[in-house]
Amino acid sequence: MQLIMKENPNMGEPEVTIEYKDLTGNVKRVSDFVKTVDRVITCKKENEEYSVPINEIYYMESVDKKGFIYTESEVYQTSHRLLELEKMLSGAGFARVSRSVIINVEMLKGIKNLPNSRLEAILINNERICVNRNYLNGIKDILLRRNTL
Repeated sequence: MQLIMKENPNMGEPEVTIEYKDLTGNVKRVSDFVKTVDRVITCKKENEEYSVPINEIYYMESVDKKGFIYTESEVYQTSHRLLELEKMLSGAGFARVSRSVIINVEMLKGIKNLPNSRLEAILINNERICVNRNYLNGIKDILLRRNTL
């Protein structure tokens, strides 16, 4: 895949054009990623509404049927259910790691094996999240796709 970037001082908003012979999986993934670049999720914190850019989200969690979104330094509450968030962010580099947590794979520093066949995701802010082995293939798939682009 070839990338061509051109600076145009007369242009307003950036424009992305993808030219292809066949619509392959890689082309579709690039398209899906570009569509998510400027997306935000509406959240609340202390009764104020915020628009959180998805590229700033480290992970999302469901606790007692309430959704929470974690950024580097803030925690927001969202009215979206985890399943909705998972569908909204498919193709944007998010992966479910347990029944109650979805992580942003771009914020993933590594995965560590723990005793008793458990795993732990380590995020770039050094936060640690338990990974259910049933969800490991989803993370691997996203990492492989990310590394082949």
